[in-house]
Amino acid sequence: MAKLGVLAFALFCVCPAGHAEDSRDLSALTFWPQPMSAPVLPLGPRDATAVASSERGADASQQSDRRNDAQQPESREELAAAVATQLSAIEAEQARNGDRSPELIAPLSSLAFTYQKLGEYASADAALQHAIEIARINFGLHSLDQADVVESLVATRQTNGDYGGAAEKRRYLRELVSRNSDDPRVVAILSELAGQEMDDARRLVGVPAPVQIGMTSGGGGFGVAPRTPSLAALHAAQSDYIAAIQAAVRTHTGNAADVFALQDALSDTVYFQLAHPEILGPGHVRSAWYGVEGPPGYPTLGYTGERILRHKALDSMSFQRSPMEVAKDLLALADWYLVFGSYEGAPADYQSKSYGPAFDTYRMARDVLVRSNVPGDTIDELVSPELPPAVPVLPETIVGTVHDRVLRGYIDASVEITRFGDVKRIEVLGRSTAVTKDIVEQLRHYVAARTFRPRFVNGEIPRMDRFAARFYFD
Repeated sequence: MAKLGVLAFALFCVCPAGHAEDSRDLSALTFWPQPMSAPVLPLGPRDATAVASSERGADASQQSDRRNDAQQPESREELAAAVATQLSAIEAEQARNGDRSPELIAPLSSLAFTYQKLGEYASADAALQHAIEIARINFGLHSLDQADVVESLVATRQTNGDYGGAAEKRRYLRELVSRNSDDPRVVAILSELAGQEMDDARRLVGVPAPVQIGMTSGGGGFGVAPRTPSLAALHAAQSDYIAAIQAAVRTHTGNAADVFALQDALSDTVYFQLAHPEILGPGHVRSAWYGVEGPPGYPTLGYTGERILRHKALDSMSFQRSPMEVAKDLLALADWYLVFGSYEGAPADYQSKSYGPAFDTYRMARDVLVRSNVPGDTIDELVSPELPPAVPVLPETIVGTVHDRVLRGYIDASVEITRFGDVKRIEVLGRSTAVTKDIVEQLRHYVAARTFRPRFVNGEIPRMDRFAARFYFD
C-alpha cells in the first residue's frame, strides 16, 4: 500500500460575492467554473418558473410551520395558562411523592420550555436546574440520566445569549461523558456538543481575540497568544467530533453510515477554517510547515487537516465501504497533499514540498476502483472528469453552489495545467456581452491562484494537461 504520509497547509478561498453593477469591486468577483458540455445557465435574476417553484416550496414550508405552531399555544394568555397547568401538575406530584420524585423531571423540563417561549429565561433556567438537581439525587451525581436536561439548559442559555453559562454546562457534560465513557449515549451527547461549538464558530467569525496581557521575567516574554473566539470554538468542535467517533467505535453505537456522518462533520471543520482564514486573527501568516499560521502553541491547519482526512480514508477502507466512497475519501486526502505538501520525506528546513504522497494516493484511489471492477465510465467521471475541480474541494454547505447566485456573465477559457495542478497558460475562448478587460484580468488572477486536481489519461497522470470551462461570475 502506498504511504499516506503527513501533510501541511495552504489556502483555497472563495471570495465574497460583489453585488453592485458597474461600481462593484472587481477583486471581489466570485467565479464558478462549469463544464462546457453543461446546459447554459441563465444570467441575471432567476426566471419566473424558478421563482414560482421556490415560492411554492417556501409556501409549503410555511404551511408546515403553521400546522406545527397550531399544535402549541401561541398567545401570551395561552402560554400563561399552560404555565399554570404545568405548575399545578408539579405541585400534585410533589404532594403525592415528595419534592424529590423523579417524576418531576419531565414536567419541570416542559415548564422550562414554556417559560422560554414566553421569554422568561431566568425562570426556564431555574426550572431546568431544579430538574438536574432531582436527577442527580435519584440517579447519581454523575449519571447520564441528567444529560437530556443539561442539554436543554445549554440550549436555553444559548438562546438567551448567556454563552458563558452555556459553555460552563458544556464542560459539565464533557465531565459526565468522561465518567461514563462506555455508555452508548455519550456518542449523541458529544455529537450535539460539537454541533453547538460549530454554531458558535460560525457566529463568532470576525470577533477579535481577547487582548493579551504580556508578562516578562528576566527581560523575556512568555505565554501563549490567545485564539480568536471562533478558532477556540472550532478546536473544541473538532475535539468533540473526534471523541464522538472514538466512542461510537468503542461502544458499537450505530452503523458505518452513522460513524461516517460524524467523520464528514469533522472534515467540514477543516474546510470551514480553510474558507474563513480570518479566524486566525490579524498578524498570523498561514504556513504549511510551522506554527506561525495561528497562535503559537496550537497545531497548524495543514497538520490537523491531514490527520483528520488520513484517518477518514483509513477508516473508510477498514470499514469496507463501497469502492466509490473509499476512492472519494482517498481523493480528498490526495488533494490536501497536493496543495499543502507533506511532512513525510520533506527536507529538514520544511521549506519545500514532497509531492510523492499526493500522487501515491491519487493512484491508490484509481486502483481501488479498477480492482473492484467499477465500470470505466464511472471511473473516468471521478478521476478523469471533463472539468477537474480546484482543490481542496470545499463542501457546498460552506461555499454554496452556482445555482445559489445571481450570475452576471461568463467567460469561456482553456486552461493548461501541470501534473502538479499548477496553471501554466490561460486562453480566453469567448465571453458574454458586457464582459470587460478588467473582468477578464480578474479571471486570469483567479484561475492562476488555483490548484486543479490532476486527471488520469490512459491510467497515468500526464506531465501537462488542458481543459476548457465556462467560468460564470456574480
